Amino acid sequence: MPIAKLPNGIDLYWESHGTGEPVLLLMGTGADHSLWGPQVAAYATDHRLITIDSRGTGQSTRPADPTGCTPRTMAEDAKHLLDHLGIDTVHLGGLSLGSAIAQEFALAWPERLRSLALHGTWGRSDEWFKRMIDTLEYPARLGDTRAYLRFGLMWVLSPKFLAEKPDEVAAIERTYLEENPFPPSGPGICNHTHADKAHDAEDRLHLIRTRTLVTAGEMDWIVPPRYGRDVARRIPGCRYHLFEGPYASHVANIEMADEWNRVTLAFLRGDDVGVRV
Repeated sequence: MPIAKLPNGIDLYWESHGTGEPVLLLMGTGADHSLWGPQVAAYATDHRLITIDSRGTGQSTRPADPTGCTPRTMAEDAKHLLDHLGIDTVHLGGLSLGSAIAQEFALAWPERLRSLALHGTWGRSDEWFKRMIDTLEYPARLGDTRAYLRFGLMWVLSPKFLAEKPDEVAAIERTYLEENPFPPSGPGICNHTHADKAHDAEDRLHLIRTRTLVTAGEMDWIVPPRYGRDVARRIPGCRYHLFEGPYASHVANIEMADEWNRVTLAFLRGDDVGVRV
């Protein structure tokens, strides 16, 4: 079982697919490595893709005290994993909470990065954002992971996907709960919601010098595109790509995986994707 025992006491589950330049992808709130499923085959063709269960999810440690879970401590987990794997430099990508972790990593260890991709991202958790996260944290605190998932899917999926693809929505629900051998827990989710609300890198983003791409979905309700545009404006030389259309949700990597993969893989190749904002 690929479990890395990190020096900070965290056990971190990881998977590796393919060969080539390493790419580490970090998933968002309450989600394990499996949500990167649509990326595995596409990325592994030319890269070594590494995905993880962040602390609080899957087979990784789920700390009882969520206050120790911040984007910075989770970035330290990622750095320790790279040390464990003997990887000096990596292409780093993160979605949602994963993007907050990636920001902190880029600020702390820029010499370890080949590129940085921030998806569904924000720079500082303002009052609106914190209240939105409260809608997810409340059922998690009660231990009602089914209600958490129902509310969460309303935020992250597009209305069209919810309305017109009920079988696929049901499959996501089954995979997340009933068929998951390591299902989410209330305390684990609360680790992540604490990190979401604690995120505050806005005034430091101008210090990032890594080649960076920010993407957003025009139908993203949980992290509206205004947040991503602001992050892109603050990072010198950053490129910005807006996914458009009825499926351009917070999880465009799932709903429109072909385009998401095409854009992000082009960025990894060094192509000049996106625009300056």
